[in-house]
Amino acid sequence: MRTAFRFGGIVGMWVLLTSPLSSPAQLPPFSVGDDSDESDEKLPEKVPSDLMEPTVTPRTGSADQFARIFSAELRDIEERQAEILSELDGLPPFVQGTMQPELFGYHSGTARRRPKWVQIDLGEHVKPDAVALFPVTVQIENKPVVGYGFPRRFRIDISDDPNFSDYQYETIVDHRENSRYSPKEAPFLVDGGGLGGRYLRVTTITMWRPEDTATSTAADEVFALSELMVIKGERNIAIGKPVSALDWDERANFWARRYLTDGRTPLGVPSSLEPSPTLGYRCDSEKAVSRWVQIDLEEAVPITEIRLIPANPPNVIPDPTLEFPSMFRIEVSDSPDMRQSDTIVKVATNQLPKPGNNPIIFPIEAGYGRYIRLTAERRNPGPLSFALAEMQVFSDNQNAAFGKTVTAEESVEEGNWSRQALVDGFGSRNQLVGFPDWLSVLSRRGALIGEWREKEEARVELVESTVSKGIRYIGSGAGGLLLLIIIGLARGRSRRRFDLEALRQQIASDLHDDIGSNLSSIALLAELGSSEADEPDLVREELDEIKRTADKTVESMRDIVWLIRPGEETWKQMIARFRETAAKLLRAHEYRFETRGHMHEENLPLDFKRDLFLMYKEILNNIVRHAEAKNVQIELEMNRGRLILRVTDDGKGFNNLDQNFREGNGLKNLRRRAQALGGNLKVRSGSGEGTAIQLNAPIP
Repeated sequence: MRTAFRFGGIVGMWVLLTSPLSSPAQLPPFSVGDDSDESDEKLPEKVPSDLMEPTVTPRTGSADQFARIFSAELRDIEERQAEILSELDGLPPFVQGTMQPELFGYHSGTARRRPKWVQIDLGEHVKPDAVALFPVTVQIENKPVVGYGFPRRFRIDISDDPNFSDYQYETIVDHRENSRYSPKEAPFLVDGGGLGGRYLRVTTITMWRPEDTATSTAADEVFALSELMVIKGERNIAIGKPVSALDWDERANFWARRYLTDGRTPLGVPSSLEPSPTLGYRCDSEKAVSRWVQIDLEEAVPITEIRLIPANPPNVIPDPTLEFPSMFRIEVSDSPDMRQSDTIVKVATNQLPKPGNNPIIFPIEAGYGRYIRLTAERRNPGPLSFALAEMQVFSDNQNAAFGKTVTAEESVEEGNWSRQALVDGFGSRNQLVGFPDWLSVLSRRGALIGEWREKEEARVELVESTVSKGIRYIGSGAGGLLLLIIIGLARGRSRRRFDLEALRQQIASDLHDDIGSNLSSIALLAELGSSEADEPDLVREELDEIKRTADKTVESMRDIVWLIRPGEETWKQMIARFRETAAKLLRAHEYRFETRGHMHEENLPLDFKRDLFLMYKEILNNIVRHAEAKNVQIELEMNRGRLILRVTDDGKGFNNLDQNFREGNGLKNLRRRAQALGGNLKVRSGSGEGTAIQLNAPIP
C-alpha cells in the first residue's frame, strides 16, 4: 500500500534573532531567553514586563509592615499571592529558545477592509476538543514587542461553509482581553464546546495596535499569530492544513499563511517538570551511507501520525554529532526486514529546517503495519551521526510505540543513550506530555501570572492608601502617636522579658532532661561498678557505658552552648553544624547531604535556630535508633523565602496511614517544633518502605 506523504506537517521551535533588519516590514524575533544552559547571546539590559515571571521583592519596609497591621485586605492579598507562587512552582515555565526566522507565523496585509480574518480547512467535518492560538514576540526598532499582532478582541467560528455565510456558522468563543496583566507569551486556549465544522476562522474585532497610541495610526494596526492548533484527542489536526485569509503579508519571508499550521510554536516540546533519566537514541558511524533504527509495535495497526523529538541534552556544549537527521525516510511493514514496505515519509537534504527544541510531526494519510523503521542517509560514504530523544507512532490517539522493543543497525549504549530510550516517554530533558495536558498547564500558568500581577498592583495601591490614611490620622493626633509609641515600647520590653524568661526556662528544661538524665545514669553506673568489683568483666562494661554516656553528655552540652552562643547564628554556621551532626550520628549509614538555593548571611533568631536544630537532630536520632536503615538522604532547600528540609531513609518504616496508628512522643515533639517554626510537617511512611519527613517553614 503505497502512500503519498504531503510535506508540511512539521513542528519545530521558535528561533529568536538578535539583530534587527533595516526594513520595518521585516520583524525578526527578539531573544527573550534560551532553554539551553550555555549561550553566547546576551539578554537585554531591561527585560519587558510582559516577559517577567512573578518575583517577590522583600516586603519588610516600614510602609508594608504598617499597612499589614491595619489592613486585613492586604493580608488576604499577600496570602493569595503566596498560594499562586506555590502553584506556579509546580507548573512548567514559558520556555522560549531559538527558532528559524523563515517560519515565523501569519501576518495580515495592508487591505483596509475590516474585519480581518484567517481560516483553516480541516478537510472534513470535525468537532474539536479545543482550539489554541499562539502569540508572537518580535523586535521593532531594537525594542521587543510581546504578543505582537495578537488582537485585543476576536471571535473563533466554525462552519461547513467556507464563506461563513449568515447563519451558516457557530461561534466557539467571542473573546475580549480586559486585563492588561495577562502574560502575552501565554497561548490562548478555549474548549471546542461540542461544535463542529470543516472550516475554522479567527476574526479580529479589535486589532492590535502599538502601546504608544499617541503616535500610532490605523496603518499600524496588524493581525499576527504564530500558530493555530486544533486539538482532537492527543493530536493537533490542523498540522499542514490549507490556510486562507482576507489578506496577508509575505514580503519578508518571516510570515506566510502556511506557517500558521506548520506546527511551530514559541514554547517548545510539550513536556512536564519531571526530569528525564535518559537522553535518547544515538548513532555514531565512522563510515556509512545509511543507518536505521526500528520499532516493533507488536501488532499491525493503522498509522495516523509520527512525531520525532530532537535530542537536546542539558548542561552540555552543543555537540555537532547530535544533529537531527538531515536526510531520512520512514517505512512501515509487516515484516521486520522491511520486505514489501511502504515509505510513508521521505525527507531530502535541507528539506527540513533545523527543529531546535521542538517535535517534528508528520501526519500520515494512510499507513498500516507492525514495524516502523527510520533510515538516516547520506549521498556518499562517510561519517554518519544523528540522535533522537523520542519517536512516537500514533495510531488514532494512542502512541503505539511507547515501551515497545527497539532494534538498530548501530547504537550508542552508554552515558544515558540507548535504543530503548527512543520509546520511554521522555525527551532529553523532561518527561513528554500530550498536547491537551501541556496547553492546559500553560494556559493555567498564564491565568495565575495575570492574577498575581493584578493582586500586586492592588497590594501596592492598598499599602499606599493605608499609609496615607495613617499619616493623616497621625497628623491630627500627634499626642495619640506619642502614646502609641510609649505603649509599643512598653509592650516590646515586656515581650523581650517574656521571651528571655521562656528561653531560660527552655534551657533549664534541656539541661534537666538531657544533661541531668545523663549525669544520673553515670552516677548509677558508677555505684553499680563499685558493688561489682569482684567481677571485672561487668565493671569493664559499665565503665564503657559510663564513657559513652559522658561523651553523649559532653555533646549535648556543646549543642546547648552553641544554640545560645551569640555571633554564630548565620546560615553558614547552621549548615556547617548540620553537616557535622550528620557525620557523627550517621557513621554507620550511607548518607548524602545536599543544599539548594541562596543562603543569606543574616543572623538567625535564637529560637528559630534552636527549634530547627533540635528538630533536625531528633529526626536523625530516630533513624539511628529505630529505622534500621542503610541509606539516608538529607536535602535543605531555600526557595522564595521558604525553608524546606527533607530527610528520607530506606528503613523498616511504619504504616502511619493505618486508622489504628497513634503517633508517639517523638512525632508529637517534631510537630510541636514545626508549629513553633510557623511551618508544617509531613510524614510519609509504610511498612518496609522507609520513611520521608519534610518540614516547610518560612525563613525569618
